[in-house]
Amino acid sequence: MAKVKEMIAGTDSRFKKQHSKKAKDGKPALKPAAKPVAKKEKPNRLEEAKKYFKSVYYELKKVHWPTRREVLIYTGVVLVSVVIIGIIIWIFDSLLSWLLQLILR
Repeated sequence: MAKVKEMIAGTDSRFKKQHSKKAKDGKPALKPAAKPVAKKEKPNRLEEAKKYFKSVYYELKKVHWPTRREVLIYTGVVLVSVVIIGIIIWIFDSLLSWLLQLILR
């Protein structure tokens, strides 16, 4: 951590030496051209697929799967909620239709 702070502050001597080089005309020296990067091997698709499915399998092992009883309870809660919301929407729809009929008469 101290090295990073020194580099940011500009007090690291190695950092100063690297970045203080100047050409004869007083301008900063240009960095040498980067070496060409060697071509990577073609990825083995079969190995990548095996690795992917293996990681998916390990992630699925971490998932908390609900028990049968929990699934039934959650399903019941959802169904009851849908019925209640449906009834509320039906009541408001009926009231608004009744009001609209009164207005239009």
